[in-house]
Amino acid sequence: MQSNDAAYQVLKKHGQTMDVHDLLDETLAVLGLDREPRRAAKIYTDLNLDVRFQYRGNSQWGLKEWLPKSPGRMAATNRDRDDEETEELEEDEG
Repeated sequence: MQSNDAAYQVLKKHGQTMDVHDLLDETLAVLGLDREPRRAAKIYTDLNLDVRFQYRGNSQWGLKEWLPKSPGRMAATNRDRDDEETEELEEDEG
């Protein structure tokens, strides 16, 4: 198992943001590895490079999927759907 996949599982199980040190400790435990500076640094690097994770400030890491959906994007999606419905009505009438 990759370290970033293990970290993802840890955060998913925890259900909320975690302090990076706790996240590293639990990720290493899942992988069955002792905490060594080089291993911890690799996992931290993997977190930074994996788009599933997001740094939330104050040493807290979470998952991007926990972020609320952007209202602008939802409004655009709804607008597109409304346009499609209008086109369908116009075709039915025409």
